[in-house]
Amino acid sequence: MPVIRIRSAGAPALAAFALLLLLHSSVGAASILPFKSDEATLLVGVDSARTSVVTMVATPARDSKPRPDAPLRRLIGTGVVLSPHRVLTTASMALSGGGTFGVLLGDGNRRDARIRGVDRQSNVALFAVEGPPLQPLRQASPQSLAIGSWVAVIANVSATRPQITLGHVVGRGERVDFPYSGDIVEIEASTYPGASGGAVLNEAGEWVAIVVGRAGPLPARSSASPVIEPDGPDRKQSTDLLIALPVDQLQRIADDLEEFGSVRRAFLGIQMRRGLLPDTLGVLVEGVVPQSPAAQAGIKTGDRILAFEGSVIHSGEEITSLVRSLRPGDEVEMTVSRGAEIFPMRTTLGAAVGAPSAPPPASHAAELGRLKRSLRKLEQETQKIEEQIKQLESAPAH
Repeated sequence: MPVIRIRSAGAPALAAFALLLLLHSSVGAASILPFKSDEATLLVGVDSARTSVVTMVATPARDSKPRPDAPLRRLIGTGVVLSPHRVLTTASMALSGGGTFGVLLGDGNRRDARIRGVDRQSNVALFAVEGPPLQPLRQASPQSLAIGSWVAVIANVSATRPQITLGHVVGRGERVDFPYSGDIVEIEASTYPGASGGAVLNEAGEWVAIVVGRAGPLPARSSASPVIEPDGPDRKQSTDLLIALPVDQLQRIADDLEEFGSVRRAFLGIQMRRGLLPDTLGVLVEGVVPQSPAAQAGIKTGDRILAFEGSVIHSGEEITSLVRSLRPGDEVEMTVSRGAEIFPMRTTLGAAVGAPSAPPPASHAAELGRLKRSLRKLEQETQKIEEQIKQLESAPAH
């Protein structure tokens, strides 16, 4: 699903609208004018960021230092309170080498935290926080993130003074340069250091997404720009194309991380012929994983999948994208052709974790067997030659 883009409303309109945004900082407070003169809901939503958008601190383990005399460098980022004892942040905060983790609150208190799960594909990590309950942000429907809508992006790497900036949604869909295959929201905004992990609020002051990366400075408006995380605290404010995940997907990711420690992704269990022309109808099945959902449904090598969940299929990549958008346990329907017959098939998707590999397609099995036999024959001939060489080397010279 390609990202749909619209062009900005123009610098004059943006500048005029930006005049509505007032950022005031005091001890432990940040405020913003509402988007509408008769509505203070955004002000209330942003004000809750003082307790719901927190500062995450990760300190590497001492044995992970490159040199014994090297100082420990803490990693500081932004986290969003998902529930009274759970915080979502970026996967970079979950140090792979181990360490200690904490949450800094606006009142100056520090809470210990521990990793519950990490998903590198979506760049999301879930932490459990000890102590009294925290205040979660009020969630909204992700449908409120329509293209062209205005949002507030809230980061917090200073604990006592959240950084708030105004932006607008410029695209939704998948990105080929981001490993996560679900719905991606693109937000054009002037960002501060630590924006990754920040909360995105809609015009009603409700939480709608989390920033998980950026696509580089604008005006390079290209979906081919590599997705990277914001730089460290030395980077100055700049206008970026932020990459965010909607709250409904974040909730699914968090539930899997809480229960399994990783995100379970759907698994069908077929090998497909790839690289066909886009207008080719259906995808040829070249292999089926034994005991997989596809095998249990009755799909066989040589079948052609014409449609998946009502969508006409032209390439293997389309099926892969559709399967990745679903979850283990979801029931799916396919339209399959076999010879002169066309019929529907239903199956329940499995989990991709630990999925077995499919056997080689029948058309490749004969070639694989021939190559193995040739290899064994060469090994036998090599052994005979080595024995002859040893005999000649051990024989007395004349």
